[in-house]
Amino acid sequence: MNFTDSAIKEEHNKMQNRGDSSVNVYLNGLGLGSIAAAMYLIRKADFNPANIHIFEQMGDKHLVGGSCDASEMMVGDQPAYFMQGSRMFEDRVYACTKELWSIIPYNDHESCLEDHRKNLEECRVHTVVRLLHEHGEKDSGYQLGLNTAEKLKMARLLATPEFLIPDGAKITDIFGDTFFTSNYWYMWRALFAFQPWHSAVEMKRYMRLFFHEMPNMNTMIALERTRHTNFHSFILPALRFMQKTGVNIHYNCRMSDIDFKVDASGKKRWIERIHLETGSGNPEPCIPVGDTDLVFLTIGSIVSNASFGAHDRPVDTPAVDDRNLGGAWTLWKKIAARQPDLGRPDQFLRDISQSTMMTFTVTFRGGLFQRKFEWLVERQMGRQSPLPITASPWILHLHTYRQPLFPGQPRDTCVIWVTALGYDHIGTFVKKTMAECTGREMLEELLAHLQFDRDEEEKNEILDTSTCIPCMLPYGTSQFLGRARGDRPEVVPEGSGNFALLGQFVEIPDGIVFTTEYSVLGAMHAVKKFVKPSLVVPPMYFGQHNPLTSIAVARALAR
Repeated sequence: MNFTDSAIKEEHNKMQNRGDSSVNVYLNGLGLGSIAAAMYLIRKADFNPANIHIFEQMGDKHLVGGSCDASEMMVGDQPAYFMQGSRMFEDRVYACTKELWSIIPYNDHESCLEDHRKNLEECRVHTVVRLLHEHGEKDSGYQLGLNTAEKLKMARLLATPEFLIPDGAKITDIFGDTFFTSNYWYMWRALFAFQPWHSAVEMKRYMRLFFHEMPNMNTMIALERTRHTNFHSFILPALRFMQKTGVNIHYNCRMSDIDFKVDASGKKRWIERIHLETGSGNPEPCIPVGDTDLVFLTIGSIVSNASFGAHDRPVDTPAVDDRNLGGAWTLWKKIAARQPDLGRPDQFLRDISQSTMMTFTVTFRGGLFQRKFEWLVERQMGRQSPLPITASPWILHLHTYRQPLFPGQPRDTCVIWVTALGYDHIGTFVKKTMAECTGREMLEELLAHLQFDRDEEEKNEILDTSTCIPCMLPYGTSQFLGRARGDRPEVVPEGSGNFALLGQFVEIPDGIVFTTEYSVLGAMHAVKKFVKPSLVVPPMYFGQHNPLTSIAVARALAR
């Protein structure tokens, strides 16, 4: 932005005034973007926690944390666990996430990062069985399975500047059919949930930022997981810290609309009023916003309109019409209608058949599944990377963890999480689509692919002593849909005097969506712009600039 000297002085004065005790910050939703912004305001900018207000449309007993949620319920007299999302990490790509962990107290003695490092030393991933093909055929994944033509296309995509990639370009516009039956694609899809029709730009960004990990795609030795669920490992500690320090979390209340004001030149704008309503839609009193106050808005949500089923019941059909959209989508649609440069939410809502994914969380009791799985993959729980079941029409990816995954989880209990990208396909063994299946039927399909159905008695024991809770996410991969310039607004839009945008649908150059890193990075940029100019944002790592890394990648492609 180009400002006159007087405008620059005005901005400087406003930034100084934001240290005053009268300045407030308003955020919507208890997703990672809001949590990261609040933590940086308190720990890095010495902001008064009592002046931070977060409006969360769910109640204080509901799932919060966005796609880093986790919870439990009692089924009969037994605990059953479930989560919508589970994120993996890597040391170089997730620099901002790890810095955030360093400022969140895990307990009275250490930070979340310190606990994570201890857990990493205690349990490192080193995969032996990387893929499971038809009839239970095990594959180490050492050979990526790319032919010369596809390798050249990969190199060409990496070398092509983003501005030369056509708007809306898909991965299928870059690669041929054989690419999508290669071990590389199967492993890639299991890690990141890409579909062939997803954005070529997003694919390129991931390939650049994870370039240095290609030689280790078979062993996945750099993959990191938190000690417990993401929620218990850093979301819940952050919530406890914020509540302890006095952050105002307003449950069952959401921002329903925003009023803007624009200066005479039409180049500067501020948010001047926030409209509120209860989670059920009843109006609440508005909040006037001063020019030195700040509003950080999370736009869009990949877990919006989530629908759960049960062990004996399919998922409910999710309501996805305009009246039932979650608060982050509804708010974005309203402000984008009045401020056209604030993005195009309908681009990400346009076709749920291309953005829906399903997950299911299974609670096993008695130890039989864990013993059989560890025998299958030749690794202890927690040392195995996501396992693609390549012959599955449901496109199943099996995620296993060091146990216990949940604090307080009984010792004879094992919890796993499974993602599925082919929710509308008929199963191989259960002749239904996933959306039509109960949790038990989904588990039955999984056991058959793992060849755990050979012994009828063992199969029934696992089915009868387990609880499988399915979840449908209509917008689970919407952030990957083909993009055009202008679909995503900047974190700090042109001319903004007191507001920033957060979450998975903003534009951060070179950043990769569907990661905690993206949410944290956006929050850091917002705090740096408006409150703490000296805040240092860790740079992104691009391994292709290291000659030794490039040689190692070339050797991996030649295998």
